Amino acid sequence: MTKKTKSIASTAMVLTILTLCFKALGFVKQAVVAYYFGATFETDIYYVAFNFVGTLSSAFIRAITISLVGIYTHCLVQKGKAAASKLLSACLEVLVPVVLVVLLLAYMLTPQIAMALAPKYSPEESMLLQSYLRICYPFFLFSVVTLVWTSLLDANKDFVASRTESFITSTTTILCCVFLYSIQAVTSLVIAQYISYVIFGTLLLIRGKKYFDFTFVSFKIVPEIRTVLMTALPLFVGNSVSQINKIVDNSLSTGLGHGNASALSYAVVLEDFVSIILVNNVVDILYVNFSTYTAEGDYNKLTDTMKKAINIMICIMIPITIVTCLCAKEIVSIAYYRGSFTWDDVLMTSAALIGYAIGFTSMGVRDIILRGLYSFKNTKGPMITGFFAVGFNIFFSILLSRYIGIMGISIASSISLTVNFLINSRMLKKHVPSYSLSLHIPVLLKQVPAAIYAVAVVLLVKHFVAGNLLVFMISAIAALGGYALILLAMNIEEVNYFKTKILSKVKK
Repeated sequence: MTKKTKSIASTAMVLTILTLCFKALGFVKQAVVAYYFGATFETDIYYVAFNFVGTLSSAFIRAITISLVGIYTHCLVQKGKAAASKLLSACLEVLVPVVLVVLLLAYMLTPQIAMALAPKYSPEESMLLQSYLRICYPFFLFSVVTLVWTSLLDANKDFVASRTESFITSTTTILCCVFLYSIQAVTSLVIAQYISYVIFGTLLLIRGKKYFDFTFVSFKIVPEIRTVLMTALPLFVGNSVSQINKIVDNSLSTGLGHGNASALSYAVVLEDFVSIILVNNVVDILYVNFSTYTAEGDYNKLTDTMKKAINIMICIMIPITIVTCLCAKEIVSIAYYRGSFTWDDVLMTSAALIGYAIGFTSMGVRDIILRGLYSFKNTKGPMITGFFAVGFNIFFSILLSRYIGIMGISIASSISLTVNFLINSRMLKKHVPSYSLSLHIPVLLKQVPAAIYAVAVVLLVKHFVAGNLLVFMISAIAALGGYALILLAMNIEEVNYFKTKILSKVKK
């Protein structure tokens, strides 16, 4: 292994450990919030307002980050630090005015936005939501500006500082809940967010100073800015479409009764624990490999790698889905059932969690296929399929929420993910004719005996064992362990690969 490879591996390991630690702390933060506030109308108001601003920010952040990092890195290598700094300066000169215009429009249209987010709220409730929206709007400016410095640090391989946002936000929120709850109630969460942005922004400014000097520049001398914007535009539209899903979900949840919007947010935190740790880290590594194979024209290697990655994702996500669905009440109880978080809150949150868990496998497969399309520089295709996915999500959210409440909203999201990856897989076939979803049917069929075993074990444990923590731990260990042994007996290539890798590490 070369020195450079070791360095990359070491960095990846450090970032993975930091991600796990910070995500665990974020989990604690949400448990503390649940303890103090539960799932009430007041928390609904906060989450609806905060999630709206968050979805607005996310569309900008993902699009600009993906586009900016690569182009900035190329500019830094080809033209040097001065030219790269001018590119970032030009990005800020474009983004800040755009953000300010968006904020101005948001302030002007706040009554209409509140009506769209919570159409069944009374005039008094809508006025309270409007006040929270106005308080939360500046978060959008903080998010977009900090993303430029985050991209700057990532491009210069300075990853740690930009990954501390979760730690800062979680720590600040916990402290504000403890010390300000009795004085400020739910607004203590808003105060915590402002403080965390100031701390994180200051850290980024100090850390990024050695890489970047801001100067006002003419766009004519920074031709790369056009490339950044043109590349980011389809990504932004695609991300905006996907963020509409969340806005629709929040809007529908407010009409199901007080506490439902909060329960949906609590369930999303648990879903994110799976998606960020088990999906995002994997697909980010795969994207680099896919891009390399595409550049080299080695489509056989691309197909083989994608096949193995999806098969591994299937083998990991299906048992996790089974355990999550059958132990949803236990998981939510362990995480949140204390303080102001009531048993009714547990039932609402666990119902939402089951709906999201149904889509775990679709989410993992979709993200892998998306990275395959991105490796061919195909960003317009996923943008178009995103519109279809949103349409399905809105239709099924409205339909299912009428009959099964909050679970219908989260199930609709899972259906949307499934539709998305099915359409994108057909699109990928145009770039790689040898790829087909039928490649994964043998592995899917081999899941059936293991899935039956996992369901039976969890049901037996729940029948004979008492206590939420004991039920979940025994179910998870027995079901996942037995599931893995059955897959080994089925002689699945990817499972045997994992076994070989683990044994080699143990021997070393």
